[in-house]
Amino acid sequence: MSVLVSDVLTYARQIAQTDSNGLTDAQGLLYANDALEYFIRDLIDRDIDAAQIQEAYTDLIVGTGSYAYPSDKFLLKTIEINTGSGTQQDFTQASKLDISNIQGTESFDWLRVNQDSQAPLFDDHGDTFEIFPTPTVGITGGLKIVYFLIPTEFASTSSVISYPASLDYRCLACKIVELYKKQLEKTESAVIFNQEYKERLGKIIRILAPESQQPIKPQALQMTGWNF
Repeated sequence: MSVLVSDVLTYARQIAQTDSNGLTDAQGLLYANDALEYFIRDLIDRDIDAAQIQEAYTDLIVGTGSYAYPSDKFLLKTIEINTGSGTQQDFTQASKLDISNIQGTESFDWLRVNQDSQAPLFDDHGDTFEIFPTPTVGITGGLKIVYFLIPTEFASTSSVISYPASLDYRCLACKIVELYKKQLEKTESAVIFNQEYKERLGKIIRILAPESQQPIKPQALQMTGWNF
């Protein structure tokens, strides 16, 4: 059975001890979208792949080192650069460049020309990034960006709560109430609901964190008299 935003708001009103006059649908929808972004961001901060992952390919252009991120990027996972013939097996993961820790007498311009193409680097510039070395060969689809998509906001109170928020939709409700209490300047109540949100989030993380669980198989101890 699908859970809707309206179900989340019903629970939020109950624990906030209010009704649709105190926490309206319009307010609730705004808070729900805010809560969703908090939820996804908090999971990602704890190394949980909570948002949908997308791959985007861009052509490597001779003499062009700076490229734009996709407009629907929420958070970057990695950048890979094709360092060979253009086949899939020739992609190499680029390492993030720490501009405050460039080695020795090297500089940006030195890296643009001399960085090893088998160990590419990239530097984040906000909505763009630069790769090193600057491409000397044009390769169609030679730049791969792997990233989290911006979470899809709820369009109405009849929108469906998607995975992983559907694991415990009351977690979103607690964040909604926290935001609602903050608006009312009821700080102590907001703190209480934030704590409840974190506790529920922690339980969701314990569900999502193990990629798989296998039954424990007994193993015989491989020991001889020489171990004693």
